[in-house]
Amino acid sequence: MPRVAFTAKTRKYLGTLDAVESVTQYRICYSKEFRDDCMRRYAEGGSPAAIFREAGLDPKIIGYKRVERCIARWKAEDAAKAEQEQGDAEKNDDAEE
Repeated sequence: MPRVAFTAKTRKYLGTLDAVESVTQYRICYSKEFRDDCMRRYAEGGSPAAIFREAGLDPKIIGYKRVERCIARWKAEDAAKAEQEQGDAEKNDDAEE
């Protein structure tokens, strides 16, 4: 499936949002604050589409697949980070014994 480029008008709009750190023709970089808030609300049972929509990132504009992939990527990153922290904690416990 070919990538669909954001128009200049859409990029300008997205660039005004607090949730967006930067935007290019094909990519959106989200702010850390938005990412953290999004994942907290998602963990509490919030709908990804609704969370993005409330931040001005309507899935009709950015694409539903982009929302789904963000959540999946952030979940994987959080899981990897938690696993790393768990491993570090176990190493520290072993070193103390």
